[in-house]
Amino acid sequence: MYHSASYNRNCAEIGEHIMDKDTVYAVVDIETTGTSVKDGDRIIQIGCVFVQHNQVINHFETDVNPLREIPAAISRLTGITNKRVRHAPLFDDVAGTLYSLLTDTVFVAHNVNFDLPFINSEFARVGYPELNIAAVDTVSLSQILLPTAPSFRLRDLSSYFNIEHDNPHSADSDAGATAELFIFLFRRLRGLPLVTLQQMIDLRPELPLQTAALFDVALRLNTATPRKLPDYLYVKNGLALRQTQPLPTATLAEPSTYPKTKKQKQRLMPDNLEWRPEQAKMMNYIYNNYAHSDLHPVKQMIVEAPTGIGKSLGYLLPMAYLTQGNRPVVISTATTLLQEQLLTQTVPLLNQIVPFTMNAVLVKGGRHYLDLQRFATTLKVAESSKQTQLLKLRLLVWLTMTTTGDLDELHLATYRAPYFQEIVHEGAVASDNPFYEDDFVRRRDQRVAQAQIIIVNHAYLSEHASDLGQELSRPYLVIDEAQHLADSTLRQRRTQVKFANIVNELHHIQREISREMGTSLLRLFRGNTAAVRSLNSLLVTSQNLEKTLHQLVNQLFLTFLAGQRGNTQNQVIEQLIPTVKLAAMSQQTQPLLDTIQKDNTTLLIQLGRLRQQFEQHRDRFAPSERYIFEQVDTRVHVIDQNVAQLVDIFDQVTQQGPASLFWLTINHVGDRNSLQLASGLLATEGFLRRQIYTHFQPVLLTGATLFSSGRSQYILDQFDLERDETTTHRMRSSFDYSEQAELFVADDGPDLSKVSTRDYIIYLSTAITQLAGSVNKQTLVLFNSLSVIEQVYQQLVKQPEFANREIFAQGISGSRERIAKRFATSHGAILLGAASFWEGIDLPAEQLELLIVTRLPFDSPDRVFVKANYARLEAAGKNPFYNAALPAATLRLRQGVGRLIRTPTDRGAIVILDQRLLERQYGKSILRALPADLSRTDGDITTISQGLVKFFEKKPDNPVTPPEV
Repeated sequence: MYHSASYNRNCAEIGEHIMDKDTVYAVVDIETTGTSVKDGDRIIQIGCVFVQHNQVINHFETDVNPLREIPAAISRLTGITNKRVRHAPLFDDVAGTLYSLLTDTVFVAHNVNFDLPFINSEFARVGYPELNIAAVDTVSLSQILLPTAPSFRLRDLSSYFNIEHDNPHSADSDAGATAELFIFLFRRLRGLPLVTLQQMIDLRPELPLQTAALFDVALRLNTATPRKLPDYLYVKNGLALRQTQPLPTATLAEPSTYPKTKKQKQRLMPDNLEWRPEQAKMMNYIYNNYAHSDLHPVKQMIVEAPTGIGKSLGYLLPMAYLTQGNRPVVISTATTLLQEQLLTQTVPLLNQIVPFTMNAVLVKGGRHYLDLQRFATTLKVAESSKQTQLLKLRLLVWLTMTTTGDLDELHLATYRAPYFQEIVHEGAVASDNPFYEDDFVRRRDQRVAQAQIIIVNHAYLSEHASDLGQELSRPYLVIDEAQHLADSTLRQRRTQVKFANIVNELHHIQREISREMGTSLLRLFRGNTAAVRSLNSLLVTSQNLEKTLHQLVNQLFLTFLAGQRGNTQNQVIEQLIPTVKLAAMSQQTQPLLDTIQKDNTTLLIQLGRLRQQFEQHRDRFAPSERYIFEQVDTRVHVIDQNVAQLVDIFDQVTQQGPASLFWLTINHVGDRNSLQLASGLLATEGFLRRQIYTHFQPVLLTGATLFSSGRSQYILDQFDLERDETTTHRMRSSFDYSEQAELFVADDGPDLSKVSTRDYIIYLSTAITQLAGSVNKQTLVLFNSLSVIEQVYQQLVKQPEFANREIFAQGISGSRERIAKRFATSHGAILLGAASFWEGIDLPAEQLELLIVTRLPFDSPDRVFVKANYARLEAAGKNPFYNAALPAATLRLRQGVGRLIRTPTDRGAIVILDQRLLERQYGKSILRALPADLSRTDGDITTISQGLVKFFEKKPDNPVTPPEV
């Protein structure tokens, strides 16, 4: 980053004068041999596009001879070779022309803190002074003005906005694309309401160089030529907001018009949708089960619908006919991403097909939505965090775009900042709230009452099944991606208390009350005897509460964790707590709990008294001072919620049923400050029936991979269903596995019960190197352990076979989302993944061609939930291996194999490096669960490598297939 104080000061002055309606913007991109001029890196290409009045007026581009070797990786990335630049001009030769062109312009770049300092360093190297010109960053501008964009890489933005960008990482192409992007962004900035522009300026954000000065330019230009506020916007309490769109009006059709025959269905289907017999069969199964008939009762229903048959439309079309003039349908799916896909892709497709209109609404928990009043309050507070400044800017722009207030639209799931805790919705809004009529959660609830299709996720369903059933008069219920229902429900029913979080909130309160430096509540209320008395009481009570919490932590730690031994990886330790032992501790814990509850109640009372004093004198406090009080108020209520959860856990000790459990977690041995206490349901047995299904019509559960065997009792237990009350259907896959895929099973691996960790890592690294090295294909390697991934990764990156191939590793190369996105756009890359990579990622065609499974995916018996579940099954007289471990591993392997073939034209190979599949009796059961027409070859790694070469050399006919229905 460029940190010249004099440069920034000079440019601040220059920026105020040079940026006006006639400014020339020099949009620049450079390619270099590396990232550091000091280390000898040099420019190898310069591209510059000049923009004035939102039009391109000039170009300049040239290759540059760096007088040093261009690294091979840079040549691969840019296409610029040593041979190409051998006769190009030196930077000395072009410096004068470039300096002249850039003088009196505003420098623009996509990551300006790299391009401008690098160019200035090159100027300095050949004897020119630094360019003291204003500079603007299009990355920051894109983040602010395009808040819902999924990525801010230039290549992705160019694709997103159909900007011509034929040669990414070529300076002239990058400069041209950045210029088009800058023109678009500046127009977008000019299109913002004056009130939004003014708020953006008032935030005084610290953006790269003079980027923020562009806001002033837009405000001046818009003030000089005022524009009418567009009809789709309105201003409320100082915020520019988007008008809501009413749901499409539903039109009715007679229920008897359901198209039962092939001819009737084909008449409805658009020409570009392929006819899929299994999908049509699925539609009829569902309609016939739920259509009113005296011949058979409606049953609960499970339908396994493999990838490729069009599952979503397979259940939505019959449900559309069933809901007409009747009750709505609630569709629950596993993730918010799948919710979005149903709303934006499947429902519009449905409305193209059926001869009537279906409307739909997407529903999430309250904390997914922005609280307008809380956000408006934070705008009045000066913010030093650059990340929070940027988030506020993005939110201001986003409010002119969103009609839902759903924060997931911002794609911030991977780095939700602490700031979000201040602005997320708490689920209820008072009628005296200044944004009552505009509140996003109220609007959501109003739309639910009007909708025929309500799309929720499993977590929301688990929490709100009773409300949905009551408000919608026992609607239909479809659970898509049903394989996640049990786990999602169990997670949702867990109560977890992190003692460190409560203590942290107490420390914040104590600091806000009596901070030695800066503003404190005691200083704000100086002279107000009643308020000062309440503050001192708050301080003492918070300290007492902290002391008692430490006593409870010590009690739990000494009783259950003091004897724990360390481990070489210093991993998190989970310890199951027998209910009997926790109950036996009540003589020691109950007095502490009583004191904690008493102190917590006292905190709330004292806060209430302080609020009275605050409200009486509200007008004398500045916004930033009011914010301090509101922060303390929020923290006290957070503590109250945590204390309620703590008490709830101990209450469950005496009220618990057979499927409840309790456990403690610490980060590592001896770290009692990280202690967490948790309780939860162990199994969904009885719960799903009583708490979810009972509020709806008989449930329909569907997913691509549900059964571990032909008559799987495991899945009925997971779904809490009785066999005689349930009808099941397994649709056939539309893929031809005999042509599209081949399975290889290694028979030369080590005995996993005897091999050392070191030898196992060597075996895996050697095998993966030989297998992935034999064919240069996109390769996904699935593991059961992040620790093993880390060790194998360290070995693979040293292999010469992979010198020119990217290797991504979960836990090392970034977040799951980032890794998956980078892998999908790579060629010949290798991805090492565990857990979540076994399912839920879609990598069609050449995005994935080789899948390596390192080990059968059995759950670790040391995990708290696994251990407790096995004990529960044993107590019920069941074999944990055959009733839980084996079917769960079989399903997970089926899901992992399902990553490979995603469309009818995909081809790929699967390698399993676990010879237990061949040696153990249960291996036959697992193999039977895989596609019947999947051909299999067993052998050593060399034999398999040769088989992979032959498989990929074979070129089958791949006819073009119409889009999936």
